[in-house]
Amino acid sequence: RSTPSRHRPVCLSADQIKAQASSHLMSLLPASTIRALGQKEYEKRKQAALEVEAHVRELRDAQQYEKINAIVKHLALELANSAQAHVRKGALHALSGTAIGLRQHAGQMLPQLLPPVLSALSDPDPRVRYTACEALYNIAKVARSSCVAHINEIFDGLFKLSADTDVQVQNGMQLLDRLMKDVVTESEAFDLAAFMPLLGERIYVSNPFSRQFLVGWISTLGSVPDLDLVAHLPVFLDGLFHMLADANREIRTQTFDALNQLLREIGEAEEVDYAPLFHVLVTHCSSRDKFTTLTSLSWLHPLISHAQALMLPFCAPVLNAVLSSLSHPEEELREAAARADTSLRALLHQSNAAQFEMGTVLHALAAHLSSAYVPTLLAALQWVHMLLLKNAASVLELAPQLWPPLFKCLGNPSEEVVRLALEALAKMVDGRDQHSAQHSA
Repeated sequence: RSTPSRHRPVCLSADQIKAQASSHLMSLLPASTIRALGQKEYEKRKQAALEVEAHVRELRDAQQYEKINAIVKHLALELANSAQAHVRKGALHALSGTAIGLRQHAGQMLPQLLPPVLSALSDPDPRVRYTACEALYNIAKVARSSCVAHINEIFDGLFKLSADTDVQVQNGMQLLDRLMKDVVTESEAFDLAAFMPLLGERIYVSNPFSRQFLVGWISTLGSVPDLDLVAHLPVFLDGLFHMLADANREIRTQTFDALNQLLREIGEAEEVDYAPLFHVLVTHCSSRDKFTTLTSLSWLHPLISHAQALMLPFCAPVLNAVLSSLSHPEEELREAAARADTSLRALLHQSNAAQFEMGTVLHALAAHLSSAYVPTLLAALQWVHMLLLKNAASVLELAPQLWPPLFKCLGNPSEEVVRLALEALAKMVDGRDQHSAQHSA
């Protein structure tokens, strides 16, 4: 039997659906306003947006929020997706006007207002992208603190715009960027832990404008006393050090300033996860870029001084990086390495032998005792002397890896190297003889 017609599903074509949507929108807004939103002339679209604002204000005063919601829905689904750029711009003007008309209630409608505007930030037409910047600025200015709940989506949109090649879009993005930074810094509801992974995913970007954008946000977040940016350093520190090698001098300077700010915060922090920080520094100490290497070495001395015993588990790789840099051709780098070497040696000298791996430290020293450079050799030999003085028994247990390079040092042209090597060998032989005598007795 055939189904009664009243029960049959009605299948509408795309054109019919669009016609119904247009009809519905016209029941919510005057037809003249809808037509004006799609005009080529900016002033006509802007005037239409003011009419939308006034209409929304009336609906707000009458508490007819369902109608406001319906207006936003149809602006987003119909006009904002139009094939014509002027209509898309008109939709953005109208969405902006809606937020202004809502005033203090705009925040409640951000889930409906933001998606079409954020989507337009990636529009192929630069004028539409600029209009989206303008609309988002107006919405954020009205909703203000309510935007914090949507900061990840807004930040993602800003990040995409940061690489935009259109000058007008760049100008619009920068105004919006400053506003969003103000919104975040004055908010008590900003969730740093939820935000940082988003920043971390983008930290290795190579575009210079996007790099400036990210450094700007890191500096802004670091300036807020209640935000513990140090706890999230592992997410972005390596990426920042990579930026120090950027070809753009301004980016290098901004990154260096941001790193200095972070170093001060580390010095004031009560709790720091040092392992990933020292890993980053050791990696960049061998950078081909002089500025990156210098900055990494310069961080080691204050970080060692602040971490104290907490850095001892990582002392071997740090020592390896420092000894390698003591013979660098650049004096500034040698001086930074020397400061780190002095502080690290003093720390190990006063520490408990159980707090660090003697084997890994000696392994690092053995490699540098074969160095062709006198400054590195002298420092490595001074380390051997300090460790023999501190715990000769532990050194002698692992001595086989030291004998060959120490004997090799005896043929070095430097008298100081030969003297220190002879003294170290004498102490080791004397210690071994004493150990053998004790066992034979």
